[in-house]
Amino acid sequence: MEEKKTKSFTLLVLSDAKSRIRKVKVTHNVLRLLFIVFIIILASAVILVSDLFLTRQKLNEKIAELERVEYKVNYKEIELANLEMKTREIETKTKILESYLKEVEDLDRMVRNITGKGGYAEEVAIYVSDLSSDIELEEDPNEIYYYISDQEQELDDIDALLDDLLSKAPELSEILSRDKQDMEDHIYMMEHTPDMKPTHGIFTSLFGERRWGYGGHKGVDIANDVGTNIHATASGVVIYAGWHGSYGRKVIIYHGPGFNDATYSTVYAHLSKIYFKVGDEVTKDDVIGTMGNTGNSTGSHLHYEVLVNGVPKNPMDFFK
Repeated sequence: MEEKKTKSFTLLVLSDAKSRIRKVKVTHNVLRLLFIVFIIILASAVILVSDLFLTRQKLNEKIAELERVEYKVNYKEIELANLEMKTREIETKTKILESYLKEVEDLDRMVRNITGKGGYAEEVAIYVSDLSSDIELEEDPNEIYYYISDQEQELDDIDALLDDLLSKAPELSEILSRDKQDMEDHIYMMEHTPDMKPTHGIFTSLFGERRWGYGGHKGVDIANDVGTNIHATASGVVIYAGWHGSYGRKVIIYHGPGFNDATYSTVYAHLSKIYFKVGDEVTKDDVIGTMGNTGNSTGSHLHYEVLVNGVPKNPMDFFK
């Protein structure tokens, strides 16, 4: 058999014009192998460049996504700062309103103390719920959002309500201050106007009766056991405390101005003991002494007088 001849190529290598020509013989199979290697390298380079491009593109998308998230975070921080500022404003306005409401509470308490009913059972106050923001970022990173949160809208509504109340508060405060002063004056007059019985017992002599050839009786006599407590029928200052002739041990309390622009004083006589001295302040219903039989007396009793502008009046007209 005739052997197949292997195809080959001869490459002539000439380094310069004077050098000797070199021959390099390359077979067809080697050339084919070199071509395949070249194609593989080229394909690998193309794939590598493509991967680099895709990676760069994804990297740019991630960078853009991070920028959007950063923008959202910054927006959230700005909104939170705005909410905090509005919350502080609302807290300040709330404290101002609470000072006005304190006047309402004081007036209401006075009314309840006097009447024993009405008013609020608990203190009046403004309570602001938790106003902190709880904002969630949108799940879609490709969407840039602009919004006003529900919390911010609620704060705006509360702020508007407080502004409306504050605009009315000064006038209301002035009215309440006048009412409070009127109520305090009313309470003062009630406390300084005799309107209760000074002790318990039996009325043995009434106002205006003639006794033992003398003029009309200036007060009332109330009989009971020696040592029975005697109470001040109104608040005031003791202007006399001691022995006074036929009155025996006697106390006079000056109550000052009361109802009807009148000045009131009360007299307590025939006491066995006196618990206050001149200059002492007494409060309505204080025990100022005890019943006795001192002075010109036919038995243990209290002689009680009410003077209006210095003129004796019938004490029975002041008893509730």
